[in-house]
Amino acid sequence: MNSNIEETNLIIEIKQAAIDHLNTNSAKEALSHFTNDIVAVSNDKFFTSYDSLAEDVNRYYEILKEVNYAQWDDIQIKIINHNAATFTAKFRYTFTTIENERIDLSGIWTALFVRDNGHWKIRLRHESFSSHPEIHG
Repeated sequence: MNSNIEETNLIIEIKQAAIDHLNTNSAKEALSHFTNDIVAVSNDKFFTSYDSLAEDVNRYYEILKEVNYAQWDDIQIKIINHNAATFTAKFRYTFTTIENERIDLSGIWTALFVRDNGHWKIRLRHESFSSHPEIHG
């Protein structure tokens, strides 16, 4: 990094990309945040291709009615270079299903963000849920 200002600007960009991802309301929008060569882990699920992750993302958005609350906490961003950075944070997330069940999730999320055609995208993602989802019907 040439300067603290450049690094600060990159941190702001990465944080905004992560916030945008957490607050996504459609499968198409969520999937647009990933590179074509994404590798992702979600607890015991291992997605080794964009297509396998897309199937899971599409299933989730089929049951989503609305996001009620989405928050990153304890954010840690490490700049690797001008085109790559890691983002690690705790998350709290509540959504309502199409069957009007409210589901509360929390855990830890890590991603490798890379600049792809001028946009920050996720190339590697790992999320671990703190506990089983709390379902309120």
